[in-house]
Amino acid sequence: MRLQLVIFTLLATLAALGGDLADQIALAEEAHDTHATIDLLRRWQDLHPEDQKALHRLASLWLVVPDFDRAAELLPSISDPGFVARANADIAYRRDESLPRALDILRARWTEAPNDAATGRQLAQDLLKARLYGEQIQVLDALIAADADAGLLLDRANAMRASDQPEGALADFRRAASMDPDGQRVQNERPGFERLQVAVDKLNLMTRLPAAPPVDLQRAYWLLSGGMDARALESARKGLASWPQSAAGKVLEARALVATGQSDAAKARTDLLVEVTAPLEVPETLDRILQADAALASKPNDDSARTDRAGWLTSARQNLLANADIEAVLATSPNDIPALHLAVTISRRLGNFAAATAYASRLEKLKAPRAVLCDVFTALGEMAFEQSNFTLALDFANRSLGIASTPFAWKLKAACHSRLGQPNEAADAATKAGRP
Repeated sequence: MRLQLVIFTLLATLAALGGDLADQIALAEEAHDTHATIDLLRRWQDLHPEDQKALHRLASLWLVVPDFDRAAELLPSISDPGFVARANADIAYRRDESLPRALDILRARWTEAPNDAATGRQLAQDLLKARLYGEQIQVLDALIAADADAGLLLDRANAMRASDQPEGALADFRRAASMDPDGQRVQNERPGFERLQVAVDKLNLMTRLPAAPPVDLQRAYWLLSGGMDARALESARKGLASWPQSAAGKVLEARALVATGQSDAAKARTDLLVEVTAPLEVPETLDRILQADAALASKPNDDSARTDRAGWLTSARQNLLANADIEAVLATSPNDIPALHLAVTISRRLGNFAAATAYASRLEKLKAPRAVLCDVFTALGEMAFEQSNFTLALDFANRSLGIASTPFAWKLKAACHSRLGQPNEAADAATKAGRP
């Protein structure tokens, strides 16, 4: 900040003294003052209209601001065809929102000047945006053959992974890591390629397994884990073709649709009841969901298997699918205590306090086991607390403690007293929460 103040002071002094314009431009650039630099470069351009370096810099800054129309006005005066092509492609993509037009511009320039590395790099990035991985790899091949660097190798590794060439992707990552072992991008991308290696190993083992829906879905899981999203979608859909009601299949299909750009998180949630923002399920959880899928495929009315699946879906944060399962169970078995207990948990996850309270009331009327009621009242108290209804939260905490003394309920009671301005009661509850 002090450096910027010094530079601004020098700029003002130079301007007052009629100082050299080049010095003022240099100071403005050092201060990273884009608008001041633009103003000074425009003045310089009036005095030196043929200065190509200044024209390049000014056009580049107009693209940064951005003011695409002013940038476009300068391009006919710039003699570097590569710069002009890249700028026109940038304008087509960002101003006109036409990625196809941007690609056409860059392809034409790359064809006539295959040694123009800057254009090749921009073309590769735009091909990535279009998910044209095969063509992107071709461009990257040429760039790497001319002058390999870790960044280009990582770009090609990602494109190979996306186009289902895992061995080539891993080879490129290893080469990039050997060139720049401490580089930030290498470090950032290392976990993803480690997952890819694990996925490749798992998939190789699965080649010996007979074709079956759970195998297809497990394969989809490892493909997703490794970042091979298009193939994962094919495998998930193959599994769903045999098990159309598979919860695991629905989750994996939704994740693959979003990963391949064919859907988004909001549509997945609304149309497919899948939370793609939740972390990818761990293998053990997926296996338990698949076991319940298998049980329901053979016995669709097995309430125990459906409740079990809902529990594992809840642990995987797939609360909407879990809720659909529990609603199906309660529609045929309204007094199913394990299902009602889980329904409270799911309703809490979904933020539906009214539904959670209604399910708890049914459990109370059914004289559910004390441990169940204790857990349910604590859960309701925590929901009320999260909604800043501290009096109601305290009531639920007391109801839970009336059944059994648990650290969770005492902690909730202490927090409620604290928020209600009752420090002595809060301290007493906190002490009891810490007792074994």
